[in-house]
Amino acid sequence: MKRLLFAFLLGALFLPFQAEATHILGGDIQYKYVGDSTGVTGQYRIKLVIYREQSGAGLGTAQTVTINAPSCNLTTNVTCSLSQPEFSAAALGAYDCIPQGTNGSFFSPMVNIYIGYVTLTQTCNDYVMYWQLCCRPFGVTGIANSGGTGFYFEAELNNTLGYNSAPTFISIPLSYICTGGYINYLQNAYEKDGDSINYELIPAREFAWGNGGVSVGYAAGFTYLQPIHTDPAGPFTLNTQTGNITFIANTQETSVIAIRVNEYRFDSTYLFWEKVGSSNREIQVSVAANCNPIVNQGVKLDQNAPGVTLRPDGKQQVDYKCLDSTVMLYFTLSVECVSISPDGSDFRLTAPNGQPIPIDKLIPFPNVNGETDSIRVKLFKPLSMNGEYYLYSKVGNDGNTLLNKCGKAMDEFDTIVLLVNDCVNLDMQLTNVSIDEDKRPHIYWSIDPATFPSYLFNNFRVFRSGDGGANWNQITSLTDSAQRDWVDITLGAADVDGKSYRYYVEAIINGLQQPPTNTVKSIWLRGDMSNTSSIPTVWTNYNGWTNAMYQVEFGRGVSGQASTYIWEDYGAPQLDTFVTVEYPNLPPGQYSIRVRTHNPTRLQDTAYSNWIEFGEPVPPIPPIDTVIVPNVVTPNGDGVNDGFRIQGAMSYTSGRYLMIMNRFGQVVYENSAYDNANPWKGEDNRGNKLADGVYFYILRLDDNP
Repeated sequence: MKRLLFAFLLGALFLPFQAEATHILGGDIQYKYVGDSTGVTGQYRIKLVIYREQSGAGLGTAQTVTINAPSCNLTTNVTCSLSQPEFSAAALGAYDCIPQGTNGSFFSPMVNIYIGYVTLTQTCNDYVMYWQLCCRPFGVTGIANSGGTGFYFEAELNNTLGYNSAPTFISIPLSYICTGGYINYLQNAYEKDGDSINYELIPAREFAWGNGGVSVGYAAGFTYLQPIHTDPAGPFTLNTQTGNITFIANTQETSVIAIRVNEYRFDSTYLFWEKVGSSNREIQVSVAANCNPIVNQGVKLDQNAPGVTLRPDGKQQVDYKCLDSTVMLYFTLSVECVSISPDGSDFRLTAPNGQPIPIDKLIPFPNVNGETDSIRVKLFKPLSMNGEYYLYSKVGNDGNTLLNKCGKAMDEFDTIVLLVNDCVNLDMQLTNVSIDEDKRPHIYWSIDPATFPSYLFNNFRVFRSGDGGANWNQITSLTDSAQRDWVDITLGAADVDGKSYRYYVEAIINGLQQPPTNTVKSIWLRGDMSNTSSIPTVWTNYNGWTNAMYQVEFGRGVSGQASTYIWEDYGAPQLDTFVTVEYPNLPPGQYSIRVRTHNPTRLQDTAYSNWIEFGEPVPPIPPIDTVIVPNVVTPNGDGVNDGFRIQGAMSYTSGRYLMIMNRFGQVVYENSAYDNANPWKGEDNRGNKLADGVYFYILRLDDNP
């Protein structure tokens, strides 16, 4: 009789599980300490999130969480109430990747969130808060006999180091995906106490009387560490620091991922990290063979995003303002944030002139699942040129393009056009190229300040051609934004006498090469010097301004100063680029010819040619020495002041007259060709020595060339 009664009781225990099977798909449990806000010491709020198959029995308005703490001999039950009406997980994006109701995705998850409160005043290191129920739905290929398998998850609490809140999962515990996509499934948890956390894979569990949670029976080919069949190129991997799970599914199936996030706090007394809590969740993963059509397109820019227009060539276009430095990109399907290279290398921007513009960084706006529906592209420098900028995708430094939430990649070179048309174009002109003193070209340019954003200026580049413009070379880079002229010190007199040189200047503003200035060439003058009395000359046409009028100049050399001339106009200004310079019977000397032209609209601009020099320089007249007359003579033979030597007197070649008188005015010495080689030594003209005393002199020096 006792045996029959026992059998009856077992039937009574198990029959309700089958009759009330709720087909649990996933969920999580976590707790938060709220005593500091409610004023109830030791009070915790328990949050229970349960996903169930819609076709199963409803969960009702309340669920029971059991709390055990064996070290404190504690067992208690907490009633958690439904915090909001049950709702479909479709609203959370469960079917963004695969169609609802197709093979591999025949589950229709419903979301239930329960909240309850409990006060735990005892200090225990082994609190376990758990929830369990039967059963899982049939058709979970990763679990043997899934329809008869229960469901269990738990959270742990150790309050020996103080009150604590469990890590809180904020991502959705459902993953409905398709094969072939590189999945980044972020199990993101928030820890409010500043403790250290890590993530680990654990077996999916069911409740066993007296044993708590025990591992479910996995089907052949499945384990809790490898719960999904994956492509060798994308094995199932958990990052224990971030909680990100990555894989490429290659088989249509449904399985379960169980994960626990552990929380550690540093014990400053015993100097070690002690586990103070954990949260647990189970995730149902359904893999379908076919994705939604929009998924297979990869990451696509949303043509319905604000400001986007579709061009006839199929490219999207957005208008931007001059000096904008950020660009917004919107996507048809959310993008995995971990696939975004923060350094901006997933995209490249080219300016209207084809020059690449560096991207500073990409800023996503992640949701709780680590996905973003838009990205802010931050540029190193703002848009500063009118025209079409092309922003296109490419493989970033992280080795991939962007991935949508279903793991499908963005095509390389997907392009959006950024149109800028309100910038003021730089107005910079090369105004003059002149030859300085027959030595070096001197170039001048002007800029309309209203078109010149000097705060974005990088440098000027000067280019030169010596072969008529066939080849150009950059010869200098100038970093002073106020500079408006430059002397080409790389050339010399022999260069400018041998050919004409062409120049242009370009500015680099905001890192962008601006359109170059006009090209101006130097005036190159040459002549037939076989007869210097009549010299035919010709010069290159000057293009610095229109209708240049040329004035030939003739220079007469300054005696003793090489290549220094006094210039005079020869003839009248003319449009022709040739003339014969005639100067018969020129006296010996050095002469030169050059050509100049003035800009009629900018009188400050004058361009000079090189020079044609001829003749011989006149030897210079030696300079006259300074005359210094001594004031003492001591003719005693000691070699010091023995004679009246007059410094500088010998440079006067026409006359050197010296007369010396005593203090009575009597002439004691006179010489009309005085010579320091035979100086006066205190004697009269007859050679008699004069008495010591004061004498007066008259010195007359003449030099008539």
